Amino acid sequence: MSVIRSRANPKVKEIRRLLQRKHRDPARLFLLEGWRLVGQAVEGGVEIVRLVVAPELLTGDFVGVSRRLIRRSNAPVLEVAPEVLLSISPQHGRQGIAAVARQQWGRLEGMAPGAEDCYVAVKEIREPWSIGTILRTCEAVGGRGVILVGESTDPYHPVAVRASLGAVLSQCLVKAGIGELGAWARRHEVCVVGTSPTGETDYREGLYRKPLVLFVGSERVGLSPEDEALCDVMVRIPMVGRCESHHVAVATGVVLYEIFDRGRGDSAGGVEKAPRVWQQ
Repeated sequence: MSVIRSRANPKVKEIRRLLQRKHRDPARLFLLEGWRLVGQAVEGGVEIVRLVVAPELLTGDFVGVSRRLIRRSNAPVLEVAPEVLLSISPQHGRQGIAAVARQQWGRLEGMAPGAEDCYVAVKEIREPWSIGTILRTCEAVGGRGVILVGESTDPYHPVAVRASLGAVLSQCLVKAGIGELGAWARRHEVCVVGTSPTGETDYREGLYRKPLVLFVGSERVGLSPEDEALCDVMVRIPMVGRCESHHVAVATGVVLYEIFDRGRGDSAGGVEKAPRVWQQ
């Protein structure tokens, strides 16, 4: 197999196009950079369409790791020069391996939440690293996945994929309209908890009944009155100082960990725990 040394090679250009959403969306493909993410995808059974390898960069521990990944993925391999791989994977190209993988999307109508399931619904989140961080936190607390409402950013953006530390590979991802989300929540008796700086309930005092969806809006707009009408409760995170709001990924993490902390040690499914009592 000859090593491709031109960045203008048609196969290389086709892969590099996946850096742009307008090419990722119709192809339903995305890029994985570096042996760690590629390894997680292979171990997790994600479909690898093509591996891209720069043999000259595979030294030390990367040699054995890459050989195992190539063997286990059973995907065609494109061997390229280091500068070609860096044009595809500028952040992690020095590790000598990248992959083209199949996007994994679920359908809301086909999701039947379990008694202890927790999801995050995000509306019009614009920054890729924000959605990646939310995916990472949702994974960390045992959440099932993220529901994207409206025109949110692409969770398969390279920045989002890296920020998720691989959570994008294991979390359930679905797209839904606000009406579709509401109908699904009612049908499955899912508790919807919204977040807002003006929410009537301190997030530490709420009852988080599962199955549950934590619904967060963009930093600039937040949740609309229509969105809030869908929620069973609106919670707020107390703030002092001059900032008007938390970053959406931080706020999501704070509330998710409150939900997680309430559920630890609870072996009886569906039991609501009493809110904490805080000294003011």
